[in-house]
Amino acid sequence: MPKCKANENSCYNSTDYSWQDYCSYHEKCLSKLREYYSSINNIKEIATFETYFNGNCGYVVNKFSSTSEYPYKIWIVIYEPAYRSIGENLVAIEYKAPYRSLSGASSKARRIKNKLQDNDFHATPMLKIHPEAKNWKYFYNVITSPYVIKKEVGSSDSTHFVFFIHGSGTIPSDLDRHFKPLDVVKIREVSLLSGMRYYHFGVFLGNNEIVNFSRGSNGVRLTNWRNFLQDRVGELYRYHPMIPFKNPRKIVKQINWAVWKFWEDKYLLWDRNCEHFANMIVYGINFSEQVEDNKALLTAPIDITRGILAIPTFGLTLIGGPCTVNNGKGSTIKLVNEMRESNDKFGWTTSDRSERWQNQIVVPPKQSERDCRIM
Repeated sequence: MPKCKANENSCYNSTDYSWQDYCSYHEKCLSKLREYYSSINNIKEIATFETYFNGNCGYVVNKFSSTSEYPYKIWIVIYEPAYRSIGENLVAIEYKAPYRSLSGASSKARRIKNKLQDNDFHATPMLKIHPEAKNWKYFYNVITSPYVIKKEVGSSDSTHFVFFIHGSGTIPSDLDRHFKPLDVVKIREVSLLSGMRYYHFGVFLGNNEIVNFSRGSNGVRLTNWRNFLQDRVGELYRYHPMIPFKNPRKIVKQINWAVWKFWEDKYLLWDRNCEHFANMIVYGINFSEQVEDNKALLTAPIDITRGILAIPTFGLTLIGGPCTVNNGKGSTIKLVNEMRESNDKFGWTTSDRSERWQNQIVVPPKQSERDCRIM
């Protein structure tokens, strides 16, 4: 096998790889990749690189078939080492369609690398690699692994599971340790009016700060864990984007602008709720999955004595009469359209607090030069 150009952090001269035969510089890279993705084999090229959002990125080109006319695949690899109480994450994202030639796949992989390293304020990293960015997809097929990692906080450690009912209960003192700034947070809630089970959303900013849009404040506000969890029950989740949908610098400046400005006195459960806001800020998607899932329930006639029941009620519904739900959208969204639409709704400003939030953003540093950067 040709000698690996280890000092250039790449293996462009190689013609073949197996798990027993690879350049020494990337030995640990491949071992870690195999630990998570044993199906990615017959590797033809591997490179590691840094981005502004993570020092431990890479790409792999492999030949997955000996009979296909398009046998080469590109994988974008992102690694996050363990942090506080959060375990390590490694994802390999398959890039769209396979390629006919190794040279074509290699050339495209290098262009993707350059795009991910672009630190422009208006950069949209996820649009560069998400294979379904221009297609109509269900929300839960876009906001899912490997792009977004969902984790129930406390599911493996009962001491961190949050039970906070009607203002009484226990909040772990180290709850911050289970989240990273700009994670989307949701907590289960039960409506006293209808008995519906739903979730309240916010965005964690670090240091016991959360931004959320709520019915109670009827505007975008900064709060803390105790107030965010007030009168809510059980299941607490974190949604962590492995690759930003928007430049994090832009997100914190949009949040800074939105507080006390955005949707002031305009809360609507079915069109402008806490989930709409959190999804717009972090993902650029003006959509509420739980509104879509409960569309029939929200528009059903009300029987105030027995909850939701289809009996004559003069057209009265939970949403107060005929109107659009989820901003008139159907059950699917197109990511590229959503990001364009939502960004037009936000301004951005810089202040001491936005600088503070930006400084709290966790950027996994590259590993030691003597080791692979994605391990």
